[in-house]
Amino acid sequence: MKILTIPFLFSAMLYGQAAGQSQPAVNATPGAPAVQAPAIPVSPDTVVVEVNGTKYTAAEVDKLIAILPQQYQPMARAQPQMLGQVFLMKRLSEDAEKAGLDQKAPYKEQLEMQRMQMLSTAELSEVNNTMKVTEEDEQKYYKDNLDKFKEVKVRVIHIGFKQAPAKPGAAQAEPPADSDKALTEAESKAKIEDVAKQIQAGADFGKLARDVSDDKASAAKDGDFGVIKQDSAYPAAIKNAVFALKQGEVSAPIRQPNGFYLIRAEEIKESSFNESLAQVGPATRQAKYQEWLKGMQSQYSVKVENPAYFSGSKAVPPPVQQAH
Repeated sequence: MKILTIPFLFSAMLYGQAAGQSQPAVNATPGAPAVQAPAIPVSPDTVVVEVNGTKYTAAEVDKLIAILPQQYQPMARAQPQMLGQVFLMKRLSEDAEKAGLDQKAPYKEQLEMQRMQMLSTAELSEVNNTMKVTEEDEQKYYKDNLDKFKEVKVRVIHIGFKQAPAKPGAAQAEPPADSDKALTEAESKAKIEDVAKQIQAGADFGKLARDVSDDKASAAKDGDFGVIKQDSAYPAAIKNAVFALKQGEVSAPIRQPNGFYLIRAEEIKESSFNESLAQVGPATRQAKYQEWLKGMQSQYSVKVENPAYFSGSKAVPPPVQQAH
């Protein structure tokens, strides 16, 4: 029988508590009456729990709770019985250290790797959060990336098609109101391609939008769909097509899950530096961070001096076996 690790049990219990309760009720032990959180602050040297015959003060429990991931700390305070798992892990880890397991393979190496991963992640986060960005940096980033600060006023023609039947067990989307009249995907594609040809021949985009577009809200306004920006919540295929257009150009038909689109760029505007500050600052910081990270990575490219070492001639240690 496989041994379930204590961290797994603790996480599972936390998940179950979170899913099952919306309001934190405090039970010291299963079956005990609910207790309200104290309204009066508790001094650090006040005994607040007893576990396995040992009494613990508020300061000691605070220290123990601080070990937990931040999102679990409020739950541990609201459900004190959860701390039993933490006390158990603490006891087992102390016993393991007394037995010298932290100095034995493979545990020693695994602990070293975990420590290295945690510290390297902390350093990356610290560098990213404290990366200094000057106004000169922001101005340069803005000038070098003007395309990212464009906004395009567009008109749209949408020709929908029937959704493919959902696979067994999959969630079924709501059928369109006129689903019996909806086009197949092939019919929709043929219709949008015909509309595109009419536009290329000089037909008025707005009139066609009123006559044939299935997006009724924009069709009523001659296809006016408003403004699309780089950070707008539209699919990448739509934004890529929009920002590739010149003013007055119409895109090729763009397939989306709900149909095909033709998009016309009515007006292209570049937001000024001041108008774009909310995007420029974070983008500049991220660009500087990525440049720094790339420089760090380039220092540690590996040049193989002895290929025989990597050819399989060196014995490979067996994988760590899971306890049974």
